[in-house]
Amino acid sequence: MNSVLLKTLWDRRWFTLGWTLGFTAFAALMTSFYPAMHQDGALDSLVANMPKAFEGLIGNLTYLKSFDTYLASQLFDIRLPLIAGIMAIILAQGISTNEERSGELRSVLALPISRTRLLLEKWVALLIITLVAVVGLGVGIYITVPVTTGAELEFTAFLKLGLMTWLLMVTYGTVAFAIGMMTGNKGVTSLVSILVIIGSFILSTFGSVVDWLADYEKFSLIHYFPATDIVQYGIAKKDVLVLLLVTVIMLVAAWAVFRRRNVR
Repeated sequence: MNSVLLKTLWDRRWFTLGWTLGFTAFAALMTSFYPAMHQDGALDSLVANMPKAFEGLIGNLTYLKSFDTYLASQLFDIRLPLIAGIMAIILAQGISTNEERSGELRSVLALPISRTRLLLEKWVALLIITLVAVVGLGVGIYITVPVTTGAELEFTAFLKLGLMTWLLMVTYGTVAFAIGMMTGNKGVTSLVSILVIIGSFILSTFGSVVDWLADYEKFSLIHYFPATDIVQYGIAKKDVLVLLLVTVIMLVAAWAVFRRRNVR
């Protein structure tokens, strides 16, 4: 294929399909659990007895009383950012290092295509594939809502959550993509990416209950995706700006290094 973008999308077609179906199933499963939260006073009992230390893992149980905040806290908060981040990192690592490891990248660069175009088309493929996965989330939610008692979600609420999920995935993916394009080393890319996503998970999960972690929570990318706040108050501009800034800085760094470095 003449287009790096089309080739990348074609090469990752089964990856895209598999993850999208997985997202759809996960969203449908979490949506279908909602009625169970309202059986025989179970929710009130949980709220009264849950230790505060578990809030970082489970979320504020008072959010479970309304479907939109239930979905935000139980699907989009913590669980989905971790899973979606892992998907984005695996994808980014693959499109940034696999061709160089196999020696194919040298052949591609021998064609009349600039390194800048190569980098940008691969990155656009990352944007498209992650967006398709987010659409899969919406499909999973909205095919389950009509058969789930008490479930009702305005499309604007999902749109806000979906857009911020996509932006977070793009940021995670761009970090991994940039490291891969700058180094061409799968091991280094994996190490840095794992540190970023696991570090973000730990800081955001335990920052609210562990005093000495609270001051460092702002270094977590998940910190800038407060799902329940998005549903209740809308998207905060500062959260968008931080994620965009990290994305742009990493993409520019990748471009600056990749256009000059030796390709193995």
